[in-house]
Amino acid sequence: MKIKILGAGSIGNHLAQASRRMGWSVVVIDNDPKALERMKNEIYPKRYGSWDASIQLFRAGDEPKGGFDIIAIGTPPDTHLKLALAAIEEEPKLLHIEKPLCTPDLAGVGEFIEAKEKHSRVMVTVGYDHVVSEAMEAVTDLIKKGLFGDILTIDVEFREHWRGFFAAHPWLSGPQDSYLGFWKRGGGAGGEHSHALHLWQYFANVLKWGPIVRAEAMFDMRNEKGALHDQLAIFNLETKKRKIGRVVQDVITLPVRKWARLQGDQGFIEWHCNGVPEGDLIRYQVKESAPVEKIFPKKRPDDFYREVLHYDKLLSGEIPPENSPLSFERGVEIMKILNKTYFQD
Repeated sequence: MKIKILGAGSIGNHLAQASRRMGWSVVVIDNDPKALERMKNEIYPKRYGSWDASIQLFRAGDEPKGGFDIIAIGTPPDTHLKLALAAIEEEPKLLHIEKPLCTPDLAGVGEFIEAKEKHSRVMVTVGYDHVVSEAMEAVTDLIKKGLFGDILTIDVEFREHWRGFFAAHPWLSGPQDSYLGFWKRGGGAGGEHSHALHLWQYFANVLKWGPIVRAEAMFDMRNEKGALHDQLAIFNLETKKRKIGRVVQDVITLPVRKWARLQGDQGFIEWHCNGVPEGDLIRYQVKESAPVEKIFPKKRPDDFYREVLHYDKLLSGEIPPENSPLSFERGVEIMKILNKTYFQD
């Protein structure tokens, strides 16, 4: 399997290492030679122990084109669709676009959909990796068994101070130095932590609640050092079957809380991302029985390893493309929610 990764930043490093764990051939492209040097000499060896000399690095414009099974776009959100338009012309088997798919104004979405229809053999995904984690798979299996009766509501929170992001990106002095500080570029709490919206949508699909048809939101906006972003975003959601729930996303909470709870009339189940030092935790209770806790050991690179494992199953036919929670269509729906709520009167 051959993968080409656009972007030598944090995501590019994670995807490269996960792909090498799969034994794949990896090429990484960036338009900044300093980013390529930083990947080789700092980020990759610091995170994973040593540099992998089999990874090929190219400056944008000098990279090989064509013949790749997967092309992955791991650049800032406001560059995604422009790069995706060029990448899909190479006709990889799968095109991965990191989350969020695009900017909240949906610029370029229509044009890319036309290109996607033209290149219909290319599977297109959006990188909401948490939804394919081992713990989430266990949560899904338990929900499908109907242990908790009729699910009444879903709550999801991704509340994480972004100092962790900047610790992983020491070349940035703060949100004003990247897309993260600008909600219109796909940053802020709404875009960066849209994992939470995506998880809520995922559970609604599992439960056959129908699509999200109504979204109301409040944003706590901050204008600091030239950056303009939402530090807190709160969403109330309703599906076609009139099921409701809540999503909270922020960049101010410490310790981090990445959590989901499905409350049924016969019990509940919770997912806690990194809920214990060893990794993810799920907790559930059925009726009056004792609560059950299960730990799923992992480290951060394992999130991306699970993602490329999912891609391997998609390409082998083990998982039909229409069954993938990482589908392009689901990513578009998340951006439509952000579009509607950011630009609401």
